[in-house]
Amino acid sequence: KDKDELQKWLRRFTKDEALIKSIMDRHGSIHFPALFFSTLTKLMNQCKTFALETKATLPSYGATGSATLSTDGRHLVSVRNYKTLEIYGQKSDGSWEAKGTFSHCGLRSVTFSADGHYVVTAGVDGKAKIYGQKDERSWEEKATISHDNFLISAIFSADSRYVMSWSKDGKAKIYGKKDDGSWEVKAIISHNAGVISATFSADSRYVVTAGGSGDGKVKIYGKKDERSWEEKAIISHNDLVASASFSTDGRYVVTASGDGVVKIYGREDDESWAEKAIITHRLLVVSATFSVDGRYVVTASFDGKAKIYGKNNDGSWIEKAIISHDGCVRSATFSADGRHVMTTSNDHKVKVYGLNDDGSWEEKAIISHKKEVNSATFSPDSHYLQTSSDDDETKIYGLKDGGSWEVKAIISHDDIVNSATFSPDSQHVITAGYDGTAKIYGRQNDE
Repeated sequence: KDKDELQKWLRRFTKDEALIKSIMDRHGSIHFPALFFSTLTKLMNQCKTFALETKATLPSYGATGSATLSTDGRHLVSVRNYKTLEIYGQKSDGSWEAKGTFSHCGLRSVTFSADGHYVVTAGVDGKAKIYGQKDERSWEEKATISHDNFLISAIFSADSRYVMSWSKDGKAKIYGKKDDGSWEVKAIISHNAGVISATFSADSRYVVTAGGSGDGKVKIYGKKDERSWEEKAIISHNDLVASASFSTDGRYVVTASGDGVVKIYGREDDESWAEKAIITHRLLVVSATFSVDGRYVVTASFDGKAKIYGKNNDGSWIEKAIISHDGCVRSATFSADGRHVMTTSNDHKVKVYGLNDDGSWEEKAIISHKKEVNSATFSPDSHYLQTSSDDDETKIYGLKDGGSWEVKAIISHDDIVNSATFSPDSQHVITAGYDGTAKIYGRQNDE
């Protein structure tokens, strides 16, 4: 972010202009990031309550409306009746103004690029549409990507230079941005059934796509040059592929399938891809995910098991732990620091396992709810976690010095808790319930 954006950010939490000037005068120093964020955290900790101020009021769309902010918070896109797209931009005084209104029938997803300059939509009409800034006051349609069946979704690469759309027609299409701002097709990836998922690697050099029932293939494509992409590997399963994803460094791919098999592939020095491990379950595997450091993989299966595998120095992968539930495991996720795994199950329980210094994993906590657990996430700093349930409660737990977890708060709603989200600095949690209320809880200085 530039200096002006950072100043605006600080002004959200203080009116002390002398303090803001003192901080920003050191903008060029290598110590500036640490100084900036420590000051911001201190200011946020001093906020006992939030003073809410309405910046803009959008038309009410009832149950068929939604709104999404860009990563930098400077643009907002709202969707009305699944077919009308409205883009708003924030002015220098903090107010919001309309930038453009567009039509796209049967909208399934709306996604901003990481730089906030583009939006891509995916619709049941078989089209993905890319919109971009025409100038400071308006947006315009930049490109249309056509498929022969409804789209599942469309996303941008991390560098915002590529868009990938995938569809029930069995194709994923990669479009790239040209120097003149227009978009052109770079590759078409074909499967024998609808494409279930597709994602870019973090460095935007590779994509992985997963085919549904009747195909059972995972395809890895890599960027050949600025104009084209080429097939690098095909990973085969005997059933639909539920998920396929890259490790953070882009050197590994893990797949999860309805055939109960998880496969880990690694990229060799010659740019080929080779099988590194196979993990088996008795029933469909819902997901398989890498830890951020790429050293571990955790799987979640309908057989009531989650399995943690770790990478050896020689590149092989071995089983480290099995987490058992009395029902289907619906999700399994790592904390950001990779030292904890949290699983959720139909048995209404959440289990937390932690990594010991000797490399083993052991159970650290069991969190019980009266009904289905529909959300469970770690805070960005890995010191807290939240579980939300159909029993109308969100539970917040904190990590103690000895490695155990203890309850910090229970947030109650009058209906199902739809979502719970940590703030980026892990100091606050906001919950949203079907009772029509959102609640913000902040961490006290005494924890």
